[in-house]
Amino acid sequence: MISNRRQAAATLVLEKTDNCLDPRLLDLRKKIHDEDYVNNAIQRIAQVISRKLVERPEELKFRD
Repeated sequence: MISNRRQAAATLVLEKTDNCLDPRLLDLRKKIHDEDYVNNAIQRIAQVISRKLVERPEELKFRD
């Protein structure tokens, strides 16, 4: 278990380093808090998987 002091320190470090991160990563961080964005992403993933199941079901078999 991580103490509250450790969590606060980790958060502080992340906040200080955000300006060094790739702008695309910062944009994705914002988007994951948008419920509509997440729901649309899940829908797109489901569509791709469904299409693969119909077109090439052998590609989606579980591996042993």
